[in-house]
Amino acid sequence: MSSNNELIVGGIFCDLEKAFNCVNNDILLLKLETYEITGKDRELYHYYLKDRYQRVLIYNVTQHYRTLSNWALITHRVPQGYILGPLLFLLYMIDLPHYK
Repeated sequence: MSSNNELIVGGIFCDLEKAFNCVNNDILLLKLETYEITGKDRELYHYYLKDRYQRVLIYNVTQHYRTLSNWALITHRVPQGYILGPLLFLLYMIDLPHYK
C-alpha cells in the first residue's frame, strides 16, 4: 500500500477558448508596438487580425433545413487553430499584472 505523505494536491484548469474571443484587436496591435514589433512586421499582424468576417450556419438534420446569418465584422478575437493564436494571446495578457 502506497502513502501520499499526507500532502495536499490541487489543480486549476482553465478553458481559454472564450478568452481568445475577448482580445480587442486594436489594443493588441498597440501592444505589439510596445514590444517593438513595428513596420512591416506590425503590418503583417494588422492584416492577419483586421477585416475578418464571420457568419454562422445553422443546420437542422431532422427537418433538412439550413440557414445562414449575415456576415459580421470581427473586432475582438485572436484566430484559433493557428500557431500565432497562443502567441498573440500571451502578448495581449502578459502585462495585465501591471494594471490595477
